[in-house]
Amino acid sequence: MKSNRLFFFIILLVLILNCCSMIWLIQDRSHVSDLTSVSCNSEFFREQFLSPSLYEKLSELSDSGQSFAKFLTVTMLDGHFHPETVSTNTTPYLKYKREEFLLLKKCYEMIWTDLEYFPVADPAVFFENSWMTPRSYGGKRRHEGTDIFASHNISDYYPIISITDGIVEQKGWLPLGGYRIGIRSESGAYFYYAHLASYEPELTVGDTVSAGDILGFMGNTGYGEEGTAGKFPVHLHLGIYISTPYTSEMSVNPYHILYILRKNIRKYTYS
Repeated sequence: MKSNRLFFFIILLVLILNCCSMIWLIQDRSHVSDLTSVSCNSEFFREQFLSPSLYEKLSELSDSGQSFAKFLTVTMLDGHFHPETVSTNTTPYLKYKREEFLLLKKCYEMIWTDLEYFPVADPAVFFENSWMTPRSYGGKRRHEGTDIFASHNISDYYPIISITDGIVEQKGWLPLGGYRIGIRSESGAYFYYAHLASYEPELTVGDTVSAGDILGFMGNTGYGEEGTAGKFPVHLHLGIYISTPYTSEMSVNPYHILYILRKNIRKYTYS
């Protein structure tokens, strides 16, 4: 009689454990179900929301030898691309969605790895989140960047500096961007600085720049033929672009990045 009870107890225990295992497996798989191969092209990804406090916590993990991009990726995924806490458990993603996770991680690496300085070497500026607001010049379009305005509407005064190390990939006039310069960072992101009044002398395509180097000075050029200026207030338009398996040039929102980098303003003094 006792042996029968023991037998049934063991069977019941096995069934309970199997049920628990199935529930855990379902939850584990469900946890990663939102991650797909096109997550890196989603509007949620392009928003690049990250608070300064979470950035600091992720940076602390990085300082201890951990991968910033790895934990940023899992933090974004667990927070549905609008995180409130840091996440570090990458196991479910690497187990069930390894390729998709590594692709998304690579995209975050391109954007976040090389960041060092705020792009204006002066604290007397302001900016708002104007991502995807309507624009009309040149046809109906959306604003794919962030405008940083000067507190004093003076052209050719505020130094524009490189946010990252990189190589000058583009330089010259564009009808929309006026005098612009494009820097390709070491990790692959393209940083686009537009509406400049002037360039740093002798800076040419192919030159290597360091984070903090002056690229030119803030202006209000653009919206016309070369040399057109004064059609809008003095400001810097910053755009950030990356390539993915689905597009060679996809814009992402610089606003939250700038909000974090505003603590890293490089100041220049002149004699």
